[in-house]
Amino acid sequence: MEGKTGLFLVVTAGEEAGAARLGLPAVHLQYRIGTGGVLQRAQGNVGSRGGWMGIYDAPGLDALQPDKLARDVQAECARRGYGGAVLDIRPHGTGQEKLADLCAALRRLHVPCCVPESAAALAPESGVLCSAAVSGGSFSELLDALCDRFGAGRICLDLVRMRSDFPMPSARPDGQPLTEDELAALRSRYHGDGFFSPELCAKYFTYRKENGSAHFVLFDDGDTAVQKVRAAREKGIGSVFLLYSEWGGEAKEIFAAFQ
Repeated sequence: MEGKTGLFLVVTAGEEAGAARLGLPAVHLQYRIGTGGVLQRAQGNVGSRGGWMGIYDAPGLDALQPDKLARDVQAECARRGYGGAVLDIRPHGTGQEKLADLCAALRRLHVPCCVPESAAALAPESGVLCSAAVSGGSFSELLDALCDRFGAGRICLDLVRMRSDFPMPSARPDGQPLTEDELAALRSRYHGDGFFSPELCAKYFTYRKENGSAHFVLFDDGDTAVQKVRAAREKGIGSVFLLYSEWGGEAKEIFAAFQ
């Protein structure tokens, strides 16, 4: 997880065909730990190679045998050229011990892995999947806080695409999430081309409804994504993940800025 920041597109099985045309390194979020603790692969990832394996669900976590599953993960990584495994699962109860044992078994086999921030204490030598979402304060300060807590090299930064509408004053720290079409409609109606906020590393515009209520809209685009990736690289963060479902074809231009 140390060294130059890696960029990866997170792709589910149903997105594999479209994402493959972009030719970008990917986290193939297409595996689960099924009944009996068995590693299962989605049918849609037949041709996936390179990047990272992604395990998105674990209904059989309590039943897994850590050493056996670790060997299965190692074999799949070797077969498909994966550099490691992203374990995007958030266990409770006895599942926490199972996840810790699995990460330890993977470490013994020299298979890098990454766990969510909420499970970081279970795998102190693994990468940590952290959200980059920020709607107040400073993006740089968020990165500094993560680096202080985990160490820059361990961080796998989830570059969440911000699209939120905040009524002023706002009672919700994350505002009202907007779809791509809803954001486009607001920008068209209120001429919201957007101003860049260096603190938030995102764009924003304001508008006022007919009833007089004021609103603040915060959003990301390809330009702000490049700025955020650049900030992560300057701090030595290990990896940055972009969801294909959020960024689509724009990801190619974002990646190209760092080639």
